[in-house]
Amino acid sequence: MSELEGRRERKKRARRERIYEAARQLFLERGYGATTVEQISEAADVAQATFFNHFPSKAAVLREMTGEVSARLEAMLERELETPGTAEQRIRRFATTALVALAAAEGLAREVLLDLLRTASGPGTALPYLASVREPFTTIVREGQSAGDVRSDLDAALLAELVVGILNTALLGWLNDPEYPFEERLGKYADLIAELLRPRPAGAQARPCHGRLLAGGGGGLPTP
Repeated sequence: MSELEGRRERKKRARRERIYEAARQLFLERGYGATTVEQISEAADVAQATFFNHFPSKAAVLREMTGEVSARLEAMLERELETPGTAEQRIRRFATTALVALAAAEGLAREVLLDLLRTASGPGTALPYLASVREPFTTIVREGQSAGDVRSDLDAALLAELVVGILNTALLGWLNDPEYPFEERLGKYADLIAELLRPRPAGAQARPCHGRLLAGGGGGLPTP
């Protein structure tokens, strides 16, 4: 690539990033629905035609932010995999970190997470963000079982699904109701998770469950 071509590519990337950041700020200030492409273009100091050269629609910008959130959740869990502690400590840290991230950009977070829910692949499949965090949670639970701080009478993958389902219940409550006491409920759900994971006395076995615990077969909970 020539120096001229390289300069053009850098300018192109810079314009795209400027548009993206302008959209993010407007979504935060006004909400996604109340923000127009014209407003984004004006805030980024570009023509509307330039906006469409980089993004086919306003929804495409939000969709990119959705992928960013999913990647951030995975990164949070990857950090927990590298941090010492019991399974309970690691899961509580993840929940607290996620709460802080949501609180820092509540309006935008709600729009983005709702879009994440809408992008489920179809009936009977896991929601996208659930699919991305289930494996790291399974690893955390399995390592906890090896260390003796997680019950071993149930499979690590099953326990991880239940943990994700409990956290997802708090998230869905918050998404459906702006007045939902998310921080309080998340703390109580974390206590419930701790009880779920706690090792059982020697010889104790999990009671058999009849029927289906989760609808859809894919581990996802119903969307709002």
